[in-house]
Amino acid sequence: MIGGFLQELRWFLMIASLAIFAVVFVVMFVSIWRHHRSGETENFHASVAVELCWALAPFLIVVLMVLPTTRVLMNR
Repeated sequence: MIGGFLQELRWFLMIASLAIFAVVFVVMFVSIWRHHRSGETENFHASVAVELCWALAPFLIVVLMVLPTTRVLMNR
C-alpha cells in the first residue's frame, strides 16, 4: 500500500517539476523575445524586487515539493 503511494508521489513530483520547467521556459523565452524586439537597453540589475523573486521562487518550489515527501517518509 505504501509502495503504491510512493509511486504516485514520485509521479506527481515529476509532473510538477516538468510543469514548472515548461512555465519558466515559456516565460523566459517570451521575455527574451519581447526585449529583443523592443530594442530597449533597460538594466534590471538594480531591481531589488526582481532579485528577491529570483531568489525566493526556487526556495518556495523546493519547500512545496519537500513537504509531501517528508510527510510520507515520517508516516512510514
